[in-house]
Amino acid sequence: MLEKGRITYKQLILLIFLSRIVTSISFLPGLNEPPANQDIWLSDLLFFPIQLFLASPIYLLWKRFPDQTIIQYSQTIAGKVGKLVGLLIIWYFLHYTAITLAQYSFFLTSAVMPETPALFFMLSLILVCAYAARKGLEVIGRLSELFAPLIMISLILFLSLEVKDMNFKILTPLLEKGIFPVFHGSLIAASKTLEVLGLAMLLPYLNNRQKVKPIFILSFALISLYLVLLTLPVVTMLGLELAKSSSFPCYSVIRLINVGDFLNRLESIHMAICSLGAFIKISFQYYLTVLGLSQLLELREYKPLVLPIGALLIPLSLLIGPNLVELQLFSSYKIFMGYSYFFILLIPSLLLLTAIIRRKGVRSK
Repeated sequence: MLEKGRITYKQLILLIFLSRIVTSISFLPGLNEPPANQDIWLSDLLFFPIQLFLASPIYLLWKRFPDQTIIQYSQTIAGKVGKLVGLLIIWYFLHYTAITLAQYSFFLTSAVMPETPALFFMLSLILVCAYAARKGLEVIGRLSELFAPLIMISLILFLSLEVKDMNFKILTPLLEKGIFPVFHGSLIAASKTLEVLGLAMLLPYLNNRQKVKPIFILSFALISLYLVLLTLPVVTMLGLELAKSSSFPCYSVIRLINVGDFLNRLESIHMAICSLGAFIKISFQYYLTVLGLSQLLELREYKPLVLPIGALLIPLSLLIGPNLVELQLFSSYKIFMGYSYFFILLIPSLLLLTAIIRRKGVRSK
């Protein structure tokens, strides 16, 4: 194996959770997506069972190919066509990393340092994330184990300070537009979970393979829970219309916290959370990109690819979103949902079907 390191099931759960939830901590993009009303939090609840169902092809593929990543078993299943499949998946990793890099650079520029060009933050993030990616899986796993609990506890503390100002009447009536928009919203939320393919890359490196099923259940349950905990205060404190018009609704809510005129201006803690989360998320996606490409090219080491991929990410990030408005337009569900499902659902499902038909994997023995 290119990667000799191992990751514990706890580290993998926290890595998947943190990588997925940090985007919502900064942007909470689901506010302007179906159901686009007070039932948004119900979509976040429904995310859990839907995400489990959509990730089932990845789990079943792992059962057939426990020692291979999705890049490797794509070739085992489909031969030369599998090489093309692997290349498409690597493109998705690279593209998503560039999107994430652009998102957090524009977030820091818009919310904190408007006079600082986004390129400065892109370069800074790439340098530190390249270092983490080069250090490998064990380092990224340990970082997630260190930072994720701090971020989770901080978010719970923020929620406890916000409760007194939350107007729960805003959440009524329930299911105003029926169940379908809520279901649609949960499908959109699930489409943003690139981490499903992250599992398809990292499960072979798990040090305890008896824990695979709990990884799927607990990571997606945590994501669903924290999506609800992020959405409720935003909607009940800002009101639906103001929340939908805000570029950074969670940041706006935290700025409103004021306890006894002495506990306020907590947005600096929020910024620290976002920065730590962005570092882990980009490092994780960066690592998946270089690991996948090195497996596709059958290299002995992935480390020589770290700097070239980093050099490619900067112009790609600028090309995807030259400004925050265009980046948000591209990331909207009308464009991104179908694009993402092609990679995280259609490709794994077709690979699983082909493996069953061609009797590939341990099930054929």
